[in-house]
Amino acid sequence: MGGRSFALVLAAALLPLPAWADDEQPVDTEGESTEAHKDPRAAKTWIAAGRELMAKGDTLARRNRIDHAKTQWANAATAFEKAIKWGADPNVYADLAAAEEKLGKLDAAATHYRTLMHTKSGVKSDVLKRAKARFDDLSMRVGLVTLVVKPEGATISIAGAEVGKAPMAEPLILMPGQYTVSFAADGHQPKDLDVKVDEGSDSERKVELEAITINVTAPEPVDEEEAGPVVASAGPSKLPLYIGGGASIGFAAIGLVTGILAVGKHGTFTDPDSSTPQRDDAKSSGTRFAVITDVALGGAVIAAGFTAYWYFAKYRPAQAKHSSESASASRSKFLMAPWVQPDAGGFKVAGSF
Repeated sequence: MGGRSFALVLAAALLPLPAWADDEQPVDTEGESTEAHKDPRAAKTWIAAGRELMAKGDTLARRNRIDHAKTQWANAATAFEKAIKWGADPNVYADLAAAEEKLGKLDAAATHYRTLMHTKSGVKSDVLKRAKARFDDLSMRVGLVTLVVKPEGATISIAGAEVGKAPMAEPLILMPGQYTVSFAADGHQPKDLDVKVDEGSDSERKVELEAITINVTAPEPVDEEEAGPVVASAGPSKLPLYIGGGASIGFAAIGLVTGILAVGKHGTFTDPDSSTPQRDDAKSSGTRFAVITDVALGGAVIAAGFTAYWYFAKYRPAQAKHSSESASASRSKFLMAPWVQPDAGGFKVAGSF
């Protein structure tokens, strides 16, 4: 980018902008911004920069430098979007839509032409006339999908991006192709709908989300006389202790045997009466037995450590908890029944400990 267009964009970028400058500030159908704060000077600068970039892109396109032209048009679209955010001139939508047309974003261009057509004030007559003509032309190259969705407030998304909430005031404008439209609402089952869009099509889809039903069932009373005896749980498993203890003993036994063998081979190696082949064999075997002994003893230590850890950190706390629960479950119940004698009255405690 060079010359005047670069200077315009640089000047716009250097303008003192308030904190809200980068927030979305759409223009409503009355042609007035939904935000009270605007910067008309910045908006005009961006409009001028966008139009310079559009002209440069057109020049590059005539020279068959399409890729470079698209870069300029994309920058122009960004400039027009900035102008819409900071200004209150609805006619900029026509510039933005023209840039989107050149970029092949026909659905976005048609949407912005439609926005311009529904703006009730501030639109120049020639701009409005051109917007209607372009919208009619693009309508034959895109598809319109009207969504009638229940309940109101349901979120409507395409490819994970929210496109609106029910009820939607306008049909969706989509490029030809296959889409999966997702619907979601609080208290309702989400739903997906496959929609095929053809060029020039205008279709309607009705979607009603199913409410989630929560059934609350009161528990049935339990007759204590019919209830079976309380069966205590079996308590924590001792299997890890058995495995750890067995592994410790097994490794220790292997280490003991191989250690004895290693000592015997060492005796043969140091015996002055042993021949050279016997010493070589004793050295090789003794080294192997010594390594096995070290590994076995190491395994025995690890297994013993695991067993001790499991016993003190896992088994004993679980056993204590189990004993407490079993004692609570085995407590006797007391039944209070009237007890009457000819000379006295009172209550009798029936039950057993």
